[in-house]
Amino acid sequence: MKLLPYVLGASLVLVAWYEAHSAAPPPNLHELMKNVVAVQTQAIWDVGNKAQDDQGNPDAARLAAGDWSKVVDAGGKVREVAQTLAHSDHFVVAAPGAKIEGEGNPGSLSAKQVQAAIDAKPADFRALSQALAASMDGIVAAAKTRNAAKLFDVSGALDQVCENCHVKFWYPER
Repeated sequence: MKLLPYVLGASLVLVAWYEAHSAAPPPNLHELMKNVVAVQTQAIWDVGNKAQDDQGNPDAARLAAGDWSKVVDAGGKVREVAQTLAHSDHFVVAAPGAKIEGEGNPGSLSAKQVQAAIDAKPADFRALSQALAASMDGIVAAAKTRNAAKLFDVSGALDQVCENCHVKFWYPER
């Protein structure tokens, strides 16, 4: 009978240790932006640019099946990141000691300052993340229907979606 409290105590310690060590780390905004969003949005813009004729008008005939698939894939990856950020209770802007793009440049904030800005207005950040996800929905829909005019419009508007968040949280002093 005296052994039971020790066994229960040890079990609780093991459960607590397991919970602390098995929980997924919070999303890292800098890593997601650098390794997923920037890469995939560039792929979308590259295909969108390829779909323009010499006068800058959208022309679906300039794209192959693989181009459309590339846009669907890229849009899905960015949408997943945007949804992760929109629904995360907490995330880190960057790993400790990591410098974010533009850090140290005039008018740009440090990772710590960006973290503070987002932490002060998490609903705004979530709304901007949702806007990015919605933008990707339009891009994927355009690619699935092979609608070059729609792809041209929504991929062109993507730059403003990105800029809305960057101006608010990444470099508000510019």
